[in-house]
Amino acid sequence: MNHGRNAEYSAQAINGGRLDMPVLFLIGQYDYTCECVDSALAEPMRALCSNLTERTVASGHWMALEKPVEVNAAIVHWLANAVPDIWPLPTAAA
Repeated sequence: MNHGRNAEYSAQAINGGRLDMPVLFLIGQYDYTCECVDSALAEPMRALCSNLTERTVASGHWMALEKPVEVNAAIVHWLANAVPDIWPLPTAAA
């Protein structure tokens, strides 16, 4: 419904919309609303994210509600490995 405005907005993106920072994308294995397992829907993202990590969660579209433990575990694992210098925050010296 908003493709024209989205395209206009994205044409103004810095660095051509390319993301070089660490990016995590969680894929719902049974998500037929945003189907990224067998389709090419995620290909533009893959082309524009140079440091992309993808994880598949055995869920549908509402993965945070369906599989909260698995979603949080994937995020925590990614944070600990993708940005170990800033997460977890170092504890203050006592």
